[in-house]
Amino acid sequence: MKIIAPKPFYFENDGPKAVVLLHSLSGTPNDMRLLGRFLQRNGYSAYAPMFAGHGTREPLDIIEQGGPDAWWKQAEEALDFLKSQGKTEFYFFGLSLGAIFATKAVEECPEVIAGGTFGSPLYNTSFKNIRDAFLIYSQKVYELNEISEDQIQAKLQTIDQKIDGFLDSILTETTDVTANLKNINKPYFIGQGTHDDMVDKNGANKVADDVKNADLHFYDAGHVLTINTAHKDLQTDVLNFLEKIEETNA
Repeated sequence: MKIIAPKPFYFENDGPKAVVLLHSLSGTPNDMRLLGRFLQRNGYSAYAPMFAGHGTREPLDIIEQGGPDAWWKQAEEALDFLKSQGKTEFYFFGLSLGAIFATKAVEECPEVIAGGTFGSPLYNTSFKNIRDAFLIYSQKVYELNEISEDQIQAKLQTIDQKIDGFLDSILTETTDVTANLKNINKPYFIGQGTHDDMVDKNGANKVADDVKNADLHFYDAGHVLTINTAHKDLQTDVLNFLEKIEETNA
């Protein structure tokens, strides 16, 4: 079976409206494709870059090539790309890891009209669940690579040695972004699964308390809201959120 490598996507639509979709730590733009196509069908261009280190069959690439500085630069480059395509109305949404940088774009980029998060780690004080999940993800990837058990264990040991410093850098970025939530005066969407075992579900309420114009939604689903059983409800809610902004600004 041929495995097709994930890649960034740009689903273009006529008009000035464009949405940036940022994926999760162990994900790729594939997790944002359903939402991207839905938004395209409803009048928005959708662009999902692929974070540095992602999209390969070597999980160590994420740790060794990625990081908050590289990923934030890519978020800024996404905005520049859409400007080069003639777009003038910008929205940022992010899933899990992507939520950090989508929120930062809302906070720091004046051109960004609004944005939001799905399964956000904002207000998390520990990334233990994320650490555990990344190691499980890594093992599954290595098993697909059909390498020996000794090679798998050696690679997992390397990840185990490097991951804490890596996650600490992400947690520091998360804390900085969270500290600025009270300064957001733009519309801000929050989607949170009630069965999410990756992030602190109560964080969604805390974020909503901080942001003046928060639009909070809970879903009877797990972490990856863009592709799990909640994805259709999420899509509808995001579109309603965007259309309400347009009506307000008309």
